[in-house]
Amino acid sequence: MLIFTAGTAQAQQVTLKASILSPIVKTGSFFAEYAFSPQMSAQLGYFQTGMKVKETSFDGFGITPEVRYFFFGEAPRGLYGAGYLRYQDFTLTREDTQATGSLTSFGGGALLGYQMILGKHFVLDLFAGPGFNAATVSGGGGEENFDLGTFGGFSPRGGITVGIAF
Repeated sequence: MLIFTAGTAQAQQVTLKASILSPIVKTGSFFAEYAFSPQMSAQLGYFQTGMKVKETSFDGFGITPEVRYFFFGEAPRGLYGAGYLRYQDFTLTREDTQATGSLTSFGGGALLGYQMILGKHFVLDLFAGPGFNAATVSGGGGEENFDLGTFGGFSPRGGITVGIAF
């Protein structure tokens, strides 16, 4: 019976996760990942934010598709390298002058991470890497009126997510 059970058991192919660090900056970040081969997975991330950088408030969202290659073990667990793209769309408000505008950003980057599946279904994912975003600001006097922080140019991307695998 043990041999039959081991032979028919399937590894987890889907993970659903949320960032535990994003709420610090008034952001909700959520991810869905699907392992489509023994060493590769695809992930789609979505975030919604209402954060503030100095005098500029950002209200908007971002979408991040990502492809992961797992070096050892079987996807979606173990050490991985990833490439990602990111689209972001925000309404900007400068609080001291009340100037408003919009920011659209497109970029990408690379990550190195480690994802663990603890027990049968608990997921812990740690990742970090460099990224670049090309941002366009319209309205409100243009880019010089707003502090874009890491939404334009080179920026690090890192995080810790937790969730479930099935």
